[in-house]
Amino acid sequence: MAQRFGTLARMAGPPIVAAVVMVGLWEGVCHLFSIAPYIVPAPTRIWAAFVSKPGSLLFNGGVTFLEAISGFVIGSVLGALLGTAFAYSRLLARGLLPYIIAANTIPVVAIAPIIILWFGHGMQSKVAVTAFLSFFPLALNMMKGLQSYDRVVMDVFHVSAASEWQRFFKMRLPNALPYVFVGLKLNVTFSVIGAIVAEFVQADKGLGFVIMTTYRTLNMPRLWAAMLLSAVIGILFFALIAWIEKRTIPWHSSMREDR
Repeated sequence: MAQRFGTLARMAGPPIVAAVVMVGLWEGVCHLFSIAPYIVPAPTRIWAAFVSKPGSLLFNGGVTFLEAISGFVIGSVLGALLGTAFAYSRLLARGLLPYIIAANTIPVVAIAPIIILWFGHGMQSKVAVTAFLSFFPLALNMMKGLQSYDRVVMDVFHVSAASEWQRFFKMRLPNALPYVFVGLKLNVTFSVIGAIVAEFVQADKGLGFVIMTTYRTLNMPRLWAAMLLSAVIGILFFALIAWIEKRTIPWHSSMREDR
């Protein structure tokens, strides 16, 4: 128990201390230089804006989280399938990868209105935008991971007359998992960004909707509260993926703790 508490303290302690220091400096600078709230609101003003109507912000945060996690799952599954296909077919990778890269370079603010036009103004369009942003990182990492196996180990499987499915599930996929989790961690940030940007374009709920409406009324403390809430969602989502990674590939060198 004491060991678990010590591990938790080592992991959570530095971010908490850094947050306390940054918030204290932020509050002090705002008061010292009398910075107007519409330029940079002090943390106390942001907190007051949050507690004034916490239910509204939490509801809209829940909508954004649902859109983000739905698009994350769909985009990650599509990316994993596409990356697997690219790893097994160089011809397919050479033919399609340049166009996928080109599509991924299109700014999300440009593609979001088109996707919303295709899928309508409901949640499905926000999920589609999020999935569009989420599939590319995992596709590349899946392809790289499946191609980065040890040739000696592959020869052992070949000599053992292992089937293609056995090679995939017992050798290539386990070797690719560290790459997969890198792609998933990238997808976490892109999924939250995609959901919020899609809400910028057209929405009547969600954190993107709150940010746009508060910007028009210059209610900057509430805008910052919504923005920080989106950051908290992203951090928690990232921490969940990191927790799953630690329990899925504890054998990998990146999971070993320095003592």
